[in-house]
Amino acid sequence: MYKVNNSQHQPAEHCRRWLAPFATINALIMAAVTLYNSHWPNELSASFYLVIGMLLHFAVISFGITLLIVLLTQWKRLRPHRAKLAIVVFSLAQILVFTNIKVFSLYHFHLNGMVLNLFFSGALLENLAFSYVMWLSILAIALLIFCAQALIVMISRKLLNYHQLSNRHHFGVFFSGYIILQLLSGCAEAFGWDQITTQNRFIPWMPQTTLRSSLEKMGFDIEERKVNQFSSSGKTDGLNYTHAPLQCHNKKPINILMLVVDSLRADQLTNEVMPNTYALKDEALVFNDHYSTGNATRFGLFSLMYGLSPSYWKTMLAVERGSLLFEQTRENNYQHFIYGSSTLTFPEFDRTVFSTVRDQLQQGKFTNSAANDRDISDRFITDLQKLPHEQPFFGFLFFDAAHAFQLPDNYPRPFQPILEKVNYLSLNNNSDPQPFINLYKTTAHYVDSLIGEILTTLKTQNRLENTLVIITSDHGQEFNETRQNFWGHNSNFSVWQTKVPLMMLWPGKAPASINELSSHEDVVPTILGDVFGCTNPHDDYTTGYSLLDLPKRKRGIMLESWTDRAILYDNHLYLINPLGDTDIVDLNYQPVEQPELPPEILAENIKHMSRFLRIRQQ
Repeated sequence: MYKVNNSQHQPAEHCRRWLAPFATINALIMAAVTLYNSHWPNELSASFYLVIGMLLHFAVISFGITLLIVLLTQWKRLRPHRAKLAIVVFSLAQILVFTNIKVFSLYHFHLNGMVLNLFFSGALLENLAFSYVMWLSILAIALLIFCAQALIVMISRKLLNYHQLSNRHHFGVFFSGYIILQLLSGCAEAFGWDQITTQNRFIPWMPQTTLRSSLEKMGFDIEERKVNQFSSSGKTDGLNYTHAPLQCHNKKPINILMLVVDSLRADQLTNEVMPNTYALKDEALVFNDHYSTGNATRFGLFSLMYGLSPSYWKTMLAVERGSLLFEQTRENNYQHFIYGSSTLTFPEFDRTVFSTVRDQLQQGKFTNSAANDRDISDRFITDLQKLPHEQPFFGFLFFDAAHAFQLPDNYPRPFQPILEKVNYLSLNNNSDPQPFINLYKTTAHYVDSLIGEILTTLKTQNRLENTLVIITSDHGQEFNETRQNFWGHNSNFSVWQTKVPLMMLWPGKAPASINELSSHEDVVPTILGDVFGCTNPHDDYTTGYSLLDLPKRKRGIMLESWTDRAILYDNHLYLINPLGDTDIVDLNYQPVEQPELPPEILAENIKHMSRFLRIRQQ
């Protein structure tokens, strides 16, 4: 007699019934590790919602992945490899969850399209210093996850002996619970149950549900909440920019040189850290209370080069409208020297700021930021030596070493103890920041040495007396000074991530130390007005002011990030999340009890955000 292999004759449902406990165990792991790294609320009801919401959310994600596996294994060639496919797919899913946990702990937003865009474009690996220790750590974690998935498959098959529930039963229970969760979330948003709605930001990729209009139609009394006037969802046909053509009457043109150091915060402009730049303080205009308009390169450089609120980024990108600054330099026959140590095509500055001069963009030739900083500095000096003295030029050098924390091997390390390699996986709220800060200070010291060489060249060639030199940064850099586990930038609007140096060595202008609040929005109107003689009212083309005529009254400055906005006013930050809710913190990101933002400041910033938009008529 022949022995029959019963497994070959079992129904397809039975052969894959182990997928249900497999998906459930994975959901429990995803929820547990995310909850462990989450901020726990004080209210019991909010904690209960967070736990149940996290579990149901990951359960639905896990069963969605399971459905994908079932569909793929309908193909006969894949059917015998169902377990292997499940191990691979769920391992990748768990790696994604663990990656998200680290992203959220560092930057306080979840893994999103922006981060994926950075990765797949290559810009992430180009701009972050991934040491070999970090790569080995990532590899070890990945291998551990793959082994764990194989063990979970074995456990899931053993569990079949203890229950008779089908995959459909499991999915039905979790999906029904998830629908209830979304209904609860929608009701919480409508009725203003903030202790519930505030937990949604801790649940990765949680969709925002609103039942406001439906509940109103059913006769419920819905709480009136503030409309988020900062939403970018309003439909536009594009720009109404400028309100009038620029009327400029250029005097004898002077050279313009912008030296922008990525991630350089204001407190690094000292004799100890940046001696060459600091030595100019007695000869320059120094702005002591100057802020970038964002905590990321995209928004900081945008306002610096446009003189506009960072809220216009998407619109300018959509129409590929360049900076007015280059309309004037081209009209006045300036030679352009535009060098990026890192790429100037991501963010898409070649399609925004530099769109009219994109054919003149140059990039560092190496894979190391320190080498690229040296490269663009040397190339600028060489190109400048070939330029006729009577030919005006516009120079823009964007240094990256302080952002990438990279140094030449033979460069002195004056600040000790120093971190030689950055391992982002090891950072937490208890990490000693000083070695990391010393590495950062050393990179700033290195970039300053290059700035010193450039300034010496200008002086040697007798160009310094005819060159406006601007030294600044796109944003700051934090090393957990707020004690909230913030490292780097693009995670909050504290003074550490947004206050940057601004120094202008301006021939013919008396040196001064200016204490009025200023912003990156103010740089371009200053250049257009005082270098190119543009006489238009500022409302025609900018949301900023002239740095030479800053308002004496208190002003509000719009700050932008990938996910949120804030208004800086009177040494406080009014944080505005995508739902329009506002929290008030001081410059060190500590909660404070303060009056509401004055209505006139709020109205002024709303006006700035819409001033140059052409609204589509419905």
